[in-house]
Order: sequence, then C-alpha cells, then structure tokens
Amino acid sequence: WAKETPLLFESDYSNHAIRNDHSETMLRTSIEYEPISVTASTEESSATTTIAVRTKPSTPLLIQSDISLLREAVETYWQHLASSENNGASTKSRFTYQRKGNSEAHLSDIVRYYEQYKLGEKRQQQVSALVDKLLLDRVYPWVRDAFLSKEDESNGDLYVYDAIFIRYNATEAENIGAGQPLHRDLGYVSVNIMLNSQDEFKGGGTFFENQLLPVVLNEGGDASNDIRALKPLGPGHAIAHFSSDRHAGSATFDGVRDILVLFVAVAAAEAERAPKWEVAARLKSTARAYCSDAHDDDGSTMSSIDEQLLCRVRHHRLAIKEVPTDGEAWHYLGMALLDYHNYNVAMQKQRDCTNNCSILRLAISCLEEATTYTPCDGRLLNNLGIARERLFEDYQTRKEETEMSTTDLSRFLDSLRGQVADALSRSIQIHQLCKQAGCDVNADYESACLNYGLFLSKLDDFEGAIDILSLVAANYEAEDTDSDAIVASRVLRDASNLLDFCKRQIH
Repeated sequence: WAKETPLLFESDYSNHAIRNDHSETMLRTSIEYEPISVTASTEESSATTTIAVRTKPSTPLLIQSDISLLREAVETYWQHLASSENNGASTKSRFTYQRKGNSEAHLSDIVRYYEQYKLGEKRQQQVSALVDKLLLDRVYPWVRDAFLSKEDESNGDLYVYDAIFIRYNATEAENIGAGQPLHRDLGYVSVNIMLNSQDEFKGGGTFFENQLLPVVLNEGGDASNDIRALKPLGPGHAIAHFSSDRHAGSATFDGVRDILVLFVAVAAAEAERAPKWEVAARLKSTARAYCSDAHDDDGSTMSSIDEQLLCRVRHHRLAIKEVPTDGEAWHYLGMALLDYHNYNVAMQKQRDCTNNCSILRLAISCLEEATTYTPCDGRLLNNLGIARERLFEDYQTRKEETEMSTTDLSRFLDSLRGQVADALSRSIQIHQLCKQAGCDVNADYESACLNYGLFLSKLDDFEGAIDILSLVAANYEAEDTDSDAIVASRVLRDASNLLDFCKRQIH
C-alpha cells in the first residue's frame, strides 16, 4: 500500500529533487530535539523513562508558510468531498476510534487529489514539494537519529505507514470534548505536528499512559493532580514517540485544534518479510475475527468454542514470539486463557480443581507478565483483578479438594484477597488520573469501580463497597433517566443498584 501512495520512502532521498524546482536538490536539516522523561523512584532504586522527544525552538518541522499551505490544501480537499455526489459525509472521521467532533484527511489523498485534478501546476508542485521536503529533509532524519539509530538493527528503510491531518472541533463535540481514547498506533514512530496556536483552543495535547509511571511504580505515593497532556512548543513543532506506547488525544474543550500525525514505519531488512511489529499487530487485531471464521483441516468451519478459543491463544502466542516485550499481546493471551477457563467451568468440563486451576493460573501469569511491560494500563489491572478473584472464589468453593492445610489455605486466601484488592484499586486510581488529564476513560473507570464494589460486597465489606460504588453511581443519579445514554449504561445501572443494596445492609 505504502509504495502505491505519492508519499516517498527514505531511500528516495538519494535521487530526488524538490518537485517545484527540479534544479534544487534536497538539503537535510538537522533537527534539534529534547527528551520528555519521567522518573519513578522507589525505596530501592530510581529509573528515568523517556516518553517522547520534542523539537526545540530552533528547528520546527514546518514554518508558518508551510502550515498555511497545508491547511489551505486540506480545506480545498474537504470542499471537494463535500460537493461530490453522494459524498456529503466524507469529512467525518474514519478512525478505528470514531468520536464526535473529529474530522480527518489522509495526506496521501490530499497529494493525489492535487495531482489528479490539476488545480494549477504551481499549486500542485507547492503541495507536493512541501510533503517531500517534510519527509525527506526533516521527519525521516529526525526519526532515524532519535529512534532508529539506537536499535540493534537500524538499516531498514523508513516510510510513511499513514499520515493524517486531524481537526478536533470542540463545538461539534458538544459536552464531551473532541479527542481520541487511549490507543496504540500502527507504525514504528508516531510524529505529531501542531498546526495552530494554543490561543485558538483549550485543552488538547497527547497524554501518555507512561506519564503515570512515578505513581504506579511507587504504589500511589507520588500521586499528582498536575499530570497534563503533552504538546509541542508551538505551531510547526512536533512530539514523536514509539507508536506502540498507549496514548490518548486529550479532549479539546473549546475552539479548534489542528494537527498532522505521521505514522512512520521501518521496512524489514528481509525483503520478503513484514516487520515484526506489524506481524504482531496483525495477529492481535485479527485474532477474534479470524478464529470465529476459521476452518478445520477438512474445510469445515470451527464450530467448537474450544477450538475458537484455542485459536485465539495461538494467535497471541505467535504475536509474543514476534515481539516478546509486547505487553498488549501478553494481556490478550491472558484474556483468551481466562475465557477458555470460564468456558470450561460453564460447560462443567473441568471438575478436577488442580487441572481447572492450572488454566486459570496460567491466565493470571500472562496478565502479570503483561504488567511488567505495561504497568500503567488500567484495563489490564482490572482484568488481572477479575482473574485473581476467579481463583479466590475457586479455592473458597473447593476447600476440601485442595492439598493445603487449613492454616496454609487461610494464609493463601488472605494473600489472594489482598492481590485482588490491589489490582482493582490501582485500576481505579489510574483511570482517575487519566480522567484528570482529559482522557475519555469513563466506561473502563465505571467497570473497575463496579468490579471492586462487587468484590467488597461479597466479602460483606459493605461500607468499603459503598465508598467505591459512590464514585460512579452518582453519575447515574445525576443524569436524565429517560436519556439514551442511561438506558445503554448497564454498568452504571448495576453500580447504582448494588450501592442501594449495600446501603440497606448497614441500616
């Protein structure tokens, strides 16, 4: 796909000339940049993690005339889409994570549009030249120096996996703010270029999960209300980060924010093989759909849920084989195993506690392994808490079948109870901090609160459950009970009902 777009590869530099003046050769600019880091300290050690790099004031990636030309080109392209037959909705977001108030235009589409529609040869050459120079003269050298040069294998050819102009319009987004939820990008490095002044909008920026490392690794000791989304220094400046790091487009609450995001990838040194990161990403993203439609050796569809679940397990094991440090792959593997355990329990296929617990224990081990690579993922900690609670309940209901003494079993259950509470409480804390930074994590936050409140209520700790459930149940009570949002919000309804139950137990 990338080779078919008008966006150049890094290797095109050697024989390329700027398109609006073929007598002028490309001169690379040395981009000055600085790291954006956090330091997590514990009693035993201190570690500094670089979250992203940011261009210094002396070397923006785009100057104001470049920005004006790019924004004009995007507006012209959007007008063309809006006026085209049966294409009135073309300016709506086509992101995987769609959200009201977002509009986009793919950079390759804009360049191709100017080439096809002949909107004046000079203007066409200006747009093409701007994109060429941005990639060959600025983005590729910066990504190579800041990221690829530090890799063991640094000979790959850089190219643009995708590039998107994004507009966050707070007015169209209404009350929720215009942004993107926590996600990972497809690519090696993502480059986020600011295109308009901070004076034109409020909020916005990129929030990185790893900004929470000082809080998470210090077990909440460094909790701060000043965790904010990161932004480039100004128009034309950029922030770059590994695409695999989870991040969010923090909500723009007022005005309009424009950015250009380039997802830069690295072609594998082996010509016939896709890069490992891409293989892993495809395995993870297609596991459910592929395994639901997969066929056995005889050509028949996999009708057995066992087979479909094991198919998912194999997908994520292959993803881990490609990238052993992929926390998301470990997370997905753990959840596939947990689903396999739950299915076996539901079908009563595993009556023997030792065998049944082995699958559940393996799921927990995978989720715990995931926390070593993505310790600030609130969803992961919520799922880890759920898996540990399953093990806690299994041992409670099968006490006679265990080989542990009564004393050892009591100690084991006390420890496990604490581990469940720790995972769920940390999930809640992480989601609260993400909300403070402008991230839309309401659904995950509400689920974590419901799960923790339910766990505490099963232990007859009704006061503790009330404290947790009150964090989100109030949202249910404050809303219009006739609204579509409340009808659809099963989690908030369940939290509210459970809160009422717990209150009745102590009065």
